[in-house]
Amino acid sequence: MGALVVFVLAALCAGALVWALERQEQAQQRTQVTDMAGDHVQALQRAIELALSANNTLVALVRQGKGQVTQFEEIGTQMLPFYPGIAAMGLSPNGVVRHVVPRQGNESSIGFDQLNDPRQGRESARARESGLLTLAGPMELVQGGLGVVGRQPVYLEDAQGHRTFWGFTYVTIRLPEVLAAARLPQLTQRGYHYRLWRIRPDTEEEQTIAASAPPPGPDAVGRSLTLPNGQWTLSLTPIKGWGDPGVLAMRCAIALLFALMMAYVARLLFELKEHERGLAYQVAQRTSEIQATQQQLHATIDAIPDPLFELDQDGFYCSVHSPRAELLMAPAETLVGRNVADVMPALAALSVMDVLNEAQAQGWSTGRQIMLDLPRLGATWFELSAARKATSPNAKPRFIVLSRDITERKRSQEQLQLTAQVFDQSSEAIVIADAAHTIVRINRAFTRITGYAEAEAVGQSVRLLTVAGSGHDFDADTVYAQLPQGGSWEGEALGHRKDASTYPQWLSVSSVRDGNGVVTHSITLFRDITQQREAQDRIQRLAHFDPLTNLPNRALLAERAHRHIADEQARGGTLAMLFLDLDHFKNVNDSLGHRIGDILLVAVAQRLQSLLRPHDTVSRLGGDEFLLLLPSTTASAAAEMAMQLLAAVAQPFQIDPYELTTTLSVGIAMYPADGESFDTLYQRADAAMYRAKQNGRNRYGFFTADIEARTARALLIENALRRALERNQFELHYQPQVSLSTRQVVGAEALLRWRHPELGLVSPAEFIPVAESSGMIVAIGEWVIHTAVTDIKRWLDLHLPLRAVSVNVSAVQFRHPQLPEMVTRCLEQAGLPARRLELELTEGAAVDDPAAALAMMDQLHDRGVRLSMDDFGTGYSSLSYLKRFQIYKLKIDQSFVRDLEEDANDRAIVSAIIRMAQALGMQTTAEGVETDGQLEFLHAQGCDEAQGFYFSRPLPADAFEAYLRGQQAR
Repeated sequence: MGALVVFVLAALCAGALVWALERQEQAQQRTQVTDMAGDHVQALQRAIELALSANNTLVALVRQGKGQVTQFEEIGTQMLPFYPGIAAMGLSPNGVVRHVVPRQGNESSIGFDQLNDPRQGRESARARESGLLTLAGPMELVQGGLGVVGRQPVYLEDAQGHRTFWGFTYVTIRLPEVLAAARLPQLTQRGYHYRLWRIRPDTEEEQTIAASAPPPGPDAVGRSLTLPNGQWTLSLTPIKGWGDPGVLAMRCAIALLFALMMAYVARLLFELKEHERGLAYQVAQRTSEIQATQQQLHATIDAIPDPLFELDQDGFYCSVHSPRAELLMAPAETLVGRNVADVMPALAALSVMDVLNEAQAQGWSTGRQIMLDLPRLGATWFELSAARKATSPNAKPRFIVLSRDITERKRSQEQLQLTAQVFDQSSEAIVIADAAHTIVRINRAFTRITGYAEAEAVGQSVRLLTVAGSGHDFDADTVYAQLPQGGSWEGEALGHRKDASTYPQWLSVSSVRDGNGVVTHSITLFRDITQQREAQDRIQRLAHFDPLTNLPNRALLAERAHRHIADEQARGGTLAMLFLDLDHFKNVNDSLGHRIGDILLVAVAQRLQSLLRPHDTVSRLGGDEFLLLLPSTTASAAAEMAMQLLAAVAQPFQIDPYELTTTLSVGIAMYPADGESFDTLYQRADAAMYRAKQNGRNRYGFFTADIEARTARALLIENALRRALERNQFELHYQPQVSLSTRQVVGAEALLRWRHPELGLVSPAEFIPVAESSGMIVAIGEWVIHTAVTDIKRWLDLHLPLRAVSVNVSAVQFRHPQLPEMVTRCLEQAGLPARRLELELTEGAAVDDPAAALAMMDQLHDRGVRLSMDDFGTGYSSLSYLKRFQIYKLKIDQSFVRDLEEDANDRAIVSAIIRMAQALGMQTTAEGVETDGQLEFLHAQGCDEAQGFYFSRPLPADAFEAYLRGQQAR
């Protein structure tokens, strides 16, 4: 009983659902049919209104002629082509037809009295009384055939403004031609019965205007169009009737099945409670799927994604349809009536016209593509499909053009092309294999690496790629067998070439799955890493050994030092670190070349190694510096080793064709007395080595507290120097340079001074080397030049007696590639001519690298800056280079000037320098002049200028300005 109740209830529910769905689908179907009728009604109404609008033009002609229309036949004949469907148009003064166009075929209508005609009299009288346009018909026309007559009463105003009835303008519309615009026969082709009808205003009876055979039944739906003589209605019914019996039967069957299922579930309710829930869930899920399917079907039917156009043969838009406005070049309503050439780029418009021409020739056209730059979407690709639209024989051809958006397809094609190019042009070999691990495709890199051509590789097993048992944790069978379980592999394997040779390869294996997750293919990528492995080996070697001597480098030495220091710390022992530097090794490179220097370094390294114990280490740090690590060594043993090293290196080296002799300077630091870390011992051994060099070279020395104090002072100077520039601790003092012929000030030398708030006035001899070694000299030098040119510009503007200012440039600063640009920038910022600045170079800066010095001097000389050589005679100048240098002045060092009055050698040297400078066209300036005797000798020898305490000490800028003012007053 319970099962029966459930069956009845389920059947009722299912029946209600089927009834609701049927009602819903019929309602939707009626809505769609109604909309379809509306489309045809709108087309018919547009055609009739277009024809009736001709009355407005005729009324305007009558009023313009104040009742007299001359040349009406000519004007009417020109108007007719613009109003398709009009059979005739005419004028009826006082209701009687007097003029008609065309005349031929309408002669019988001349003299026709519209007000008194039994059929049209009432309509005509209504039009005259209302003053409004009326439409008569459908009816049999006087000219023959079925049609309608649109009649417009015309009233004219006299001079007093009184309106009088003049008559009518009318147009006769042949109904078949107007109905053709509504495309009613197409409804029958699409599966619908139709009937166009109206209610006659005189009899209130229905009048059928046009209908299918048979006409629609009483359950038809329709749309009306409003015309001056009432409403016309288009009624439609599907030929197959409303609804789909097959679908209804299927739904009833589903409903019955549902009811039976529910009854069965009710019968088993008491036995299987859990089973009932499962069945209920399945029924609910099935119902949801059915509803979802229906919704998807409706959405698919309603969706028309692509723009659809109607164009005539000349490319003018007749109609536009697009659910996506962004796919149009302009709003749809603005396109109608415009030509494609006015809307699209020339190339795209030409393609559209080609499509139309092809469709005109063969009835259709497909496949042509165009690209448009849409306002909202940018570059968009379309594929055009066109078909010639069926029209009347004399009508102008029209075409339906479907513009399908294929932008994504084009992008996909480009991506596929790019993927193919990447696959083929990849530097890595790519192998695609099927699920059976058989090679189906390879790229060119595979052939290049393995030697196998594509024909030889395709069809082979992927085991062709590697050597069986190649190691590196790679087994081809295992790796490829794991792919279905989601496995992948990447690592190193041993590759196999066609010529049977092997090579290391980096191999990556991954899987390709279909939509069901089943592995269909595998992708293997590999590359030959032979060069990479060799490079790694070389890098590993270079990371720990010096490439020239094959000695351990600093990094490897540091590792060993940390280990030995830990060992010595554990047993309380000592360790020695010796810092070695070859004396005057630079002379070997400069005189004999770097090749001989490198050979000498290798020979020295071999001698050092021959003296060491097995657990000792000698390392080359770079250049001519070596570092020895002597574990378990006392200070006395370290000193003995140092003496052996000095003696061994002092022995001549036979390097064909030269016999070379060199010496060492050795610094020794002991663990733990001098430090407990590698870095500390390294620094202190380095400091001890420099003390040994200062003490005469070819000797050794231990690190002491005095060295530490000097090192601490240098560190203090360096740290303070880093902030000196930004804290404005530098200042320039100027020492005047005086012409010996006129005894007038002609220039000045700018001398840098550092006044530290705690260290006081720091000597340049102390901080300049620190600035050079740390690289700070570049920034400091720029400050000096900028300040000096600014000061001299101010003094020149004050018309003080000063010709130029000279600034010392260090060797480090002179080698800086941006020096010319920096000097030019400072001069431009100060607004000072380049000839007012003189740069002083030391001999060392000029001759260390003569070629580079010559290039730098040429650049400065080309910019107008003058150069002088400072402290001339104290270095190792080469006269061959000196004559090529762009030197304006030689400055005689004060060491030669100081003892001029007592030392004949100094007098000879000074005289020689002056004579040489005169011969080379250079000026000379003597430094350190303090006595009348020195001054007289220099003047007598032809020296041009002098500076020194005899004239003035270096003065701060303000004091120097006062000094110049005093000179000017004299």
